[in-house]
Amino acid sequence: FIDAENASPSHLPNYLEHCRTLGKPTIARCYGSTSALKAWEAAIAKHHLIPIQTPPGASKANASDFALTIDAVSLLHRDLFDHAVIASSDADFTLLAVHIREHGKGIDGIGEAKAKASLKSAFDNYITVERQTAAKTMPAKAGAASSRQQAPASNATTSLLDAAKTVLAPGDKTTLGNMGKQLRAQMGDSYPNGKLSKHMAKYRDVFRVEGSMIERLK
Repeated sequence: FIDAENASPSHLPNYLEHCRTLGKPTIARCYGSTSALKAWEAAIAKHHLIPIQTPPGASKANASDFALTIDAVSLLHRDLFDHAVIASSDADFTLLAVHIREHGKGIDGIGEAKAKASLKSAFDNYITVERQTAAKTMPAKAGAASSRQQAPASNATTSLLDAAKTVLAPGDKTTLGNMGKQLRAQMGDSYPNGKLSKHMAKYRDVFRVEGSMIERLK
C-alpha cells in the first residue's frame, strides 16, 4: 500500500525488492490525488500498480490516507494477504499497523528516517530509505572553460517554483496542505520556512491562492 502523497517513486525498486523477500506480491496499490499520481505515472505503468485516485474533499488533504486505510482493513478481514507493507512516513498510519498486527498478519513499513519513533515501533519491521537529493554537478574536465558551462546553484525560492510546477499541471488545483506535503517530500532540507501561501504569492502569474486552495494558471 503506497501513499503517493508521502512516498517517492524513486524508491519504488526498494519497496518491491523488500516485498519480494516476504513472499509473492499479490496486491500493489498506489493512493493519491490527481497531481500526486501524475509523478507516479511511469512507475504505475512499468510495475502494474493499481492507482487509486482520491480528490481532496476538504481543506485537510487526507483523502488518500482514508482510502488506503479502508482498503487495507477490507482486504485484511477478507483474509486476502498474509503480510502487508505500507510505504509512507506518515504517522497517521500508526493505528492501521497495530490493527493489522493484532489480527495475526505481518506488517512492515518503509519510509524516510524522519518518520516518528511511534510509527516505526508499530510495525514488525520499519525499513528506512534515503531521502532523494539533487544530483551533484559533475566536475569539469581539466582545461575546460567550466565557468560558462556550469549552471548557477538555484536558491530556495527558485527551487520552490520549479518543484511546485511538477506537483500541479496547468489548470489543476489542490489544497495548500497537500502541495506542502509533496513539496517537503521532494525538496527535503531546501524547503523554505514559513507559510506556503506567502511563498507562492510571489508567483501570482503562475499560481492563484484562494483560501486553503491553490491553482496553477499556466
